[in-house]
Amino acid sequence: MATTTSSGYVTSDGLDVYYEIHGGLPDRARTPFVLLHGGAVTIEAAFGEELLPRLSRLRPVIAMEMQGHGHTGDRKGPITLEQMVQDASAVLTHLQVPSAHFVGHSLGALVSFGVAISHPEQVASITAIGATYTFDDMLPELVKLQRDPTHEPSAELIPLLPTPEEFAAWTDSFRRTAPDPDAFEDILGRLNIMLAQWPGWPRADIAALSAPVLLVIGDNDFVRIDRAGEAARLIPDAQLAVLPGTTHMSVVRRGAWLVPLIEARIAGG
Repeated sequence: MATTTSSGYVTSDGLDVYYEIHGGLPDRARTPFVLLHGGAVTIEAAFGEELLPRLSRLRPVIAMEMQGHGHTGDRKGPITLEQMVQDASAVLTHLQVPSAHFVGHSLGALVSFGVAISHPEQVASITAIGATYTFDDMLPELVKLQRDPTHEPSAELIPLLPTPEEFAAWTDSFRRTAPDPDAFEDILGRLNIMLAQWPGWPRADIAALSAPVLLVIGDNDFVRIDRAGEAARLIPDAQLAVLPGTTHMSVVRRGAWLVPLIEARIAGG
C-alpha cells in the first residue's frame, strides 16, 4: 500500500465521503489522478497492491470510497450512480482541485463517465478499466444474471466471477473499515438492483465527450470486446487496449501494463 499523505471526509448531500491522498498534496503543476474502485470493494482491496503505489510515484493520487463502500457510510433509499457522481465531484471541489485524471475500475469507470458528462471541467482524462458507459456492454449472461438473481451461472461464466477467496477479502476489508460492519450483504444487494435498473449514460453525451479516454479491458473480461470497440468508435479520439490473459478481476493487478498506457494517454496533461 502506498504511503498516505493525508485522508479525510467531505460532506456531500448529508453523507461523509471518505478520501485518501497519496504521493504528495495536489498542486497546479501536477494534475492529480482520481482512483475510483469497483463495486463492493475498498481502496485497499481494489488498488493497494498495484495501481495505487505505481500511480502515486508519478503524481498525487486522490482515492475515494463511494457510498456504501469502506469508510464511507450509506444513505437511506436507493443507491444511484447519479449521486455517486455528485459525491466524487464534491470531493474535488472541497479539495480545490480544478481537474483530475480519472482512473476507474468497473463501477468506478461508470462514475468517471458520469463526472465527465455532468462536470466536464473537472475531468482531464478518463481511464475506464473493465467497463464502458453502459452495463449492456457486458457479457449477455452476466447481464441476465444481474437482472435475474435466480439464474445459475454457466460453466463458462463461473471462472470469470469473483472467487470465494476474493469475495472473502472484500468482505474482510469492508468489515474492518465500514461504519456499519454488518451492512455488506445489504449494500451488495442494493448495488445489484441499481445496476440491473440503470439505463446507461446517454449515447449523445458520450459522443460529445471532450476529455481524452482510454478504455482498458481484459480478453476474458466482463465487457464484450466487440462492444468495447463500438464504444471506442463512439467516443471522440478514444483508445482501446485489450490485455491478454486478463479477467475482470485481474485487470487491476496488471499495473506494469496499465501505468505506461495511462502515462502515454495523458502525456502533457
